[in-house]
Amino acid sequence: MTQAPSPLDKVAAKAKYGPWAVIAGGSDGTGEHFARELAAMGINLLLSSRREEVLRALGEELKAAHGIEYRIHVQDLMDEDAGTRLLAAADDLDVGLYVSNAGAGVDASGTAFLDSPVERWHRLANMNVRTVMDTCHGFGLKMRARGSGGLLIMCSMSAMLGIPYIATYSSTKSFEAVFCEALWGELRPHNVDVLAVLAPAMDTPNFRATTEETGFLISPDMCFAPDQVVRDALDWLPHGPLLLYPQQPGGEDMRPIMAERKARLEAVAALGESFSEPVAS
Repeated sequence: MTQAPSPLDKVAAKAKYGPWAVIAGGSDGTGEHFARELAAMGINLLLSSRREEVLRALGEELKAAHGIEYRIHVQDLMDEDAGTRLLAAADDLDVGLYVSNAGAGVDASGTAFLDSPVERWHRLANMNVRTVMDTCHGFGLKMRARGSGGLLIMCSMSAMLGIPYIATYSSTKSFEAVFCEALWGELRPHNVDVLAVLAPAMDTPNFRATTEETGFLISPDMCFAPDQVVRDALDWLPHGPLLLYPQQPGGEDMRPIMAERKARLEAVAALGESFSEPVAS
């Protein structure tokens, strides 16, 4: 259903996506699984989230298990300057992979757009738009200059449709998906991979905390396993720009939709590129 054209070559991946990876939202759930998979490849980690104790415990565990180096950066990714601060924290590192994995939690949903102060939605847009733009720009510049790397953005299937009561969340996730498609086209000639994972509902601590004691129609037993989604994401990273999932495990094969969208993207690439070409006088 989500099987990549080929499994990730971990030796080649370490060379291309190392020696350091930055994981924004790296404390638990999918962020923790990314950290475990990458550390097992021997890639050093900069882990960022709001919870210093959790980050440090994970870093120490992975250092002991795999002999990697790690660094932690405590940051609320909804702050306006979150992206620039994360870039500064990694400024002296040779970063080959950036994983944007911040979870919105209760800030994503639970109310109609007009029933919360607009500042709440500003913070969500900061995380899913501004922080993503700032970090992809900064890390992308360095990756393009060195001629290798990867940008992996954990997006959401809600990007495919404006969903009432998560209006800002779904629309900013749509930005992430389209942004990654465009970056994929621009960075492909420079050996920099870009992938937006339009992730399904996953049984993570964040999912349980957000939906607990609500009437949400998706229960944990209907969700995907986060460790499998992470392995899928890493396998698909060299094959971007999008990884789509059905609503539930065992659902429809999304690969034909992915292939069709990729073909349309390749067909219009020349149109976008023509904007940068000077007109002959």
